[in-house]
Amino acid sequence: MMHSKMRWVILSSVFALVLAVLSAGCIHESPVRPESHIESGWQDSDLEESRSEVLSHLKTITASLNRAITSFNDREYNHCQTECEQLKQENLEYAASIESFERRVTNASLSGSGEAYYDAQLSILHAIHHSVNESVSELYSASEYASQGDDSHATYHSQRAAAYVDAVYANIDRFNENVAVSNSGSVGFASPVPDPPDPEEVPAWKADLSDIPDPYYLPKSRFQNTHDEVNRLLGKGFITPYQCSIFDCSEMAAYIEWKLECHNVTAYIATRDDWQDGYGHAWVIVPLRGGKYLAIEPTVSATEGSLGAEMITYEPEYFVYDQLFEDIYGASEFFGVEEWDWWNKLELK
Repeated sequence: MMHSKMRWVILSSVFALVLAVLSAGCIHESPVRPESHIESGWQDSDLEESRSEVLSHLKTITASLNRAITSFNDREYNHCQTECEQLKQENLEYAASIESFERRVTNASLSGSGEAYYDAQLSILHAIHHSVNESVSELYSASEYASQGDDSHATYHSQRAAAYVDAVYANIDRFNENVAVSNSGSVGFASPVPDPPDPEEVPAWKADLSDIPDPYYLPKSRFQNTHDEVNRLLGKGFITPYQCSIFDCSEMAAYIEWKLECHNVTAYIATRDDWQDGYGHAWVIVPLRGGKYLAIEPTVSATEGSLGAEMITYEPEYFVYDQLFEDIYGASEFFGVEEWDWWNKLELK
């Protein structure tokens, strides 16, 4: 079983996205029931019926929103997006119920405190509809970016989603507060909460590449992209023993890529997040003349007595990868220099 530092790097960045949502402290995973606070103040039977329809839709929306959030926090991004699509339809139905309710309020020809009460409640219901729209859109985008490994944009959109979900529940609270004010015979009803401010764009993380030796790729005798030439360059494999998290698949793969490139052989570093038993892995892929490819399994050389030739493989699983890097710089920008720093264990010459 191959052990690699890569899986920790990936999981830690995804976990940061979960914290970006939860840290807002406003995403509740239990349904809010605004109707449970409404005892009186809705005397007209038509208004009561229409009010019940609106709150029924709102209850459905909060339940769906909670499911979408749970899916995102569980990193089930496809399921989260499916929930978001469902939420869009539910929010359209909710908006239609508000319009129906608003028409009935208009037809009731209310005045005085009654008119002020319904105006305030309708404003809040419209605001909830708007906040749900925004939160669903942002949550969908956050899921899409997270599934692509774009943590910077995923974090930005998850923060926006959290802020709009906050607004949804804050407005439900204000709706209930207005019911209490009306039932007490008072006036002075609360208005909807304002839209949340736009969070600062999270800058894309840039790795410090200064620890990579300069120059890194050193010109050496020229070889060609053929099986036999690659076999010659691999020689007898590694003398330095395999050490998990110190000199493992990633450092070995980076060294092989460096050696081949220095000898004019085009090579790529391939990585896969879930290789064996959930661990990440790195290896090398070489395009051959004629359009074929070979792969190099670096850790085979860790076995005593192994030759470099045994590292070469054409097994199909080696051509299924999550990332493919043209050079040490791209690999380091994605995972960090410390993932590949073989030059701290072997001599660069």
